Amino acid sequence: MSRNGPAGGLFPPGNALCVPRVIGHRGAAATAPENTLASFTQAKNQGATWVELDVQLSADGVPVVFHDDGLERTSNGHGPLTAQTLTALRRLDAGSWFGPAFAGEGIPTLAEAVATIAALGMGLNLEVKLPVGAPPEQAERTARLALAEATALWPAHLPTPLVSSFHPAALAEAARRSVWPRGLLLERLPADWRQRAERLGCVSLHVAATTLTASQAFAVRESGLALLAYTVNHPARAERLWQWGVDGVFSDAPGLLTTLPFA
Repeated sequence: MSRNGPAGGLFPPGNALCVPRVIGHRGAAATAPENTLASFTQAKNQGATWVELDVQLSADGVPVVFHDDGLERTSNGHGPLTAQTLTALRRLDAGSWFGPAFAGEGIPTLAEAVATIAALGMGLNLEVKLPVGAPPEQAERTARLALAEATALWPAHLPTPLVSSFHPAALAEAARRSVWPRGLLLERLPADWRQRAERLGCVSLHVAATTLTASQAFAVRESGLALLAYTVNHPARAERLWQWGVDGVFSDAPGLLTTLPFA
């Protein structure tokens, strides 16, 4: 199921937001190492039609797909990802930490991820990530380089991707560099959520499911904005959110949700 924007409303011309009920979070992070090519393939195999990924820049300015500031949790590397060149990142194993079946899985470049996702025929939510405390200039540079690459590679026949970020500077730069629709990421819904979204020209709000209430969901939907919730791994929780009017949920285990009646 998908949702299109209201006529003359917040959606860029020709780029109405169309999202499925279930989006694979970092691929299928419950069953494969997150943000790897294997994880995106796993999400497809579980019935997901879209995936979400995180993009950062290597020390030499190459967009790569990785979530954390540091390399330790999801690879055999150490220290900040942004301090490593692509050549150094290529030497790391981003799969063994999850299980021996994924030994040798690498940290993909954004170009490799886009190629894999496109070959799978899937949609994409591209999240611009920044290290904690990163200045606005770094957010702008990350968005600029990532979008230059992704928009050049994305096939026209696939759904228009959605760009999201917690960082206003990244979203503002995305607006200058691309016509792709944008979503504002929030841990919880602030009192001025509507003003923030309008100021950045966002078409959607992406809110932590654990902080969202039914009345908030109703208010967002009434505003004309799309509403997505993260991270939802339990069928009952997903069904409740959909009943509240949430457009889609990000899930580490999309296969648990794609067969539900509301999906």
